[in-house]
Amino acid sequence: MSDTSNATPRTRTDRRPAGPLALVKHLRGEGLTVIDAATHEPLGRIGDGRQPHALAVRPGGRWAYVPYMGSNALEILDCWTLSVADRVDAVGTAPVGAVLSRTGRYLFVSTYGGLPGDDRPGLAVFRTAGERIEPVAELPIGKAAGLAVGAGNDVWVALRDDDELLRIGATPPFDVLDRFAVGAGPQDLAHEPTRGLLGVNNADGDSVTFVDTLEATVLGTVPAPNPRGGTAVPGSDRWVVGDTEDDGLTVVDLESVRRGETDATATDRVSLGTPTAFPDVTPDGSLLAVDAYDDDRVAFLDPASLDVVARVETGSTPRHPRFSADGRVCYVPSVDADTVTVVDVDGVRAGDSNPIAATIDVPDGAAPAGCFRTDRGSYQ
Repeated sequence: MSDTSNATPRTRTDRRPAGPLALVKHLRGEGLTVIDAATHEPLGRIGDGRQPHALAVRPGGRWAYVPYMGSNALEILDCWTLSVADRVDAVGTAPVGAVLSRTGRYLFVSTYGGLPGDDRPGLAVFRTAGERIEPVAELPIGKAAGLAVGAGNDVWVALRDDDELLRIGATPPFDVLDRFAVGAGPQDLAHEPTRGLLGVNNADGDSVTFVDTLEATVLGTVPAPNPRGGTAVPGSDRWVVGDTEDDGLTVVDLESVRRGETDATATDRVSLGTPTAFPDVTPDGSLLAVDAYDDDRVAFLDPASLDVVARVETGSTPRHPRFSADGRVCYVPSVDADTVTVVDVDGVRAGDSNPIAATIDVPDGAAPAGCFRTDRGSYQ
């Protein structure tokens, strides 16, 4: 099924940091830019594929697995030595997602196109052993998009063309345990593991379906135009999702969804004057960051009042802001500026007119479009 014989030479960065890393994915350039997330210093580039689409980190934090949608490949990264340990060239066409079982024993890679041994798309499954992986199964279940792993060690898969969400066992024989009807064109999944909630963004249905992964039940589907990303606000019943084509955010009242109220009364709309995607919230739930497709500023909101606290100029087309685990800074990649801006959160709260802690350059033309942080414990 998979062939690891054509491993690329190791790609090393300049030095290894002692603290957390930020790995910035390149939309147009190769690989990822590695940043020391404690000092905000760039360490170099790691990886050789195009359009990295996900990051799955094995327990212990050393080994990370990155599918490249534009290269039809998977790389195994060594986060301790900051090098490429191995590369799998036969992973399927257009791999878009990667998750590990809760023990890290099995790696699941979703594909939009055909699997290595099958013309149909689905999941490629590997057994992991540090820097090496071994193909163990191919599941031709259909055009597989978003992935998540629940507390029960189930793999949840959005089937883009079938308007379904699948629950699959994360251990052999990897059986399909449940099929759930969702809205049209389910794409990315947003997972809130502490409450066992899963948001399914139905891209063609202008809606989000909410699933209780602990009970394996669908709670309901609410209207949300052009949904993308999604985050639960800690300490509240609010769920925030972007709108990639029109304006602002959809804010969902989860308690209403639990009561079966799934019409527009379960949502609020927040106008920001720009399409958005992939909002993020501080771990304590006190501040929300929202990117912008038609602006050069990131908006920061109070999640309780939904008021805009600040708009911070970061560079052209800011995408996918990501807070640190302590909530003190927010990393903001800007696609058309080839920079990552580090925003000081205390400065935002204090009304500082320029709360920029650092601006980090990435290679010209790389188009940074997202940020994985190793201190957050989940990756998007």
